[in-house]
Amino acid sequence: MVNTELVARRIRVYFGFSRMSHSVLDIGHPGFGALLVLGAFPPFPTLILGVLAAFAGFTSVFALNDLIDFRVDTERIEKYQREFTDFDIDVLGLRHPIAQKALSFTQGLVWVLFWGMISLGIAFRLNPVCCLILVLAIGLEITYCALLRVTHWKTLLSGAMVGIGALAGVFAVVREPPWAFVLLLFVWSFAWEVGARNIPNDWTDLDEDIHLGIKTLPVRYGKSVSARISFLLLCVTVLVSLFLPIPVPCSNVALYEAGALAAGGFLLVEPGRRWMREKSVGTAMGLFNRACFYPAAMLAVAIISL
Repeated sequence: MVNTELVARRIRVYFGFSRMSHSVLDIGHPGFGALLVLGAFPPFPTLILGVLAAFAGFTSVFALNDLIDFRVDTERIEKYQREFTDFDIDVLGLRHPIAQKALSFTQGLVWVLFWGMISLGIAFRLNPVCCLILVLAIGLEITYCALLRVTHWKTLLSGAMVGIGALAGVFAVVREPPWAFVLLLFVWSFAWEVGARNIPNDWTDLDEDIHLGIKTLPVRYGKSVSARISFLLLCVTVLVSLFLPIPVPCSNVALYEAGALAAGGFLLVEPGRRWMREKSVGTAMGLFNRACFYPAAMLAVAIISL
């Protein structure tokens, strides 16, 4: 007889390990890029393979972060873990399960390799360039973790990792995409990752990071300056999104522009403005949580604009 309680706990452990509460939403990035550059839905087999490759890739890479940082996470939990009084989308799964000894390092490594190999195999099947992009993304993630206590500029690697991840969807459906679109999509994804997720998340962990010796933009420049940098990048994200249809076929540009403005305003600029005004942990987490839905919202915008 199946122990449903045990099964549910294991699901929550792996769900939290790969941060699926928002890693799944990140599939919107490559999906959005693929639909926009193609101007139509790709063939059904390509669509299914692309979704599987993106899911497996994000599942592996997000878990890789926890796997590499488990010693720091253990120290954080044992000494400096703050009490969570505001909703965090990450709490839908068990946070840092290796550090909490709910998952062994070996089990975590097997999980990362399993999904990583699946993603690499499918990516190569779609386009060897996609496979190369995934390898580069993994390299950036490993380097980002290695620089945790070295420099705050590691934030740029996080943005680059998400930026090139979005490009995988483009090269999965088009062998030679317009390079203007490739550049714009990278900048759009990069600005979103750093401004909407990386800085706000580090901002809420500021006190813990100072104790742990972790280098971040908020640690280096303080709350006010890092919040202004974040808000500027949110505005860049929305602005760049308006230029994305120009190099590619888009059936209804006006509808796209309206949807992009609405998504960016509601999910990024408005919560960012509130955070700038109040400068509280709650408003920072509010921005982070709402911004996680932005890639999926932009995917929906692309779909209705086909």
